[in-house]
Amino acid sequence: MPLYEYRCNDCRSTFEVLRPMGERELSALCPSCESRASMPLISRVAATRSTSSATAVAEAPRPSGGCCGGACGCG
Repeated sequence: MPLYEYRCNDCRSTFEVLRPMGERELSALCPSCESRASMPLISRVAATRSTSSATAVAEAPRPSGGCCGGACGCG
């Protein structure tokens, strides 16, 4: 469920509400003044991008024997 940011039109405070995507445009109750005169804000999104074209692949752990691969100290 997405977290949306709202601004109260009465007291001008900003607050966040966790709600379904279909309810984004509905007014939200301001926690400061309890007004329902609020509007959703456009939030900033951070995105990162790799500068390297190589993809790192993790090597699978090697089995070391025993009942659980040696994790319990049996091997």
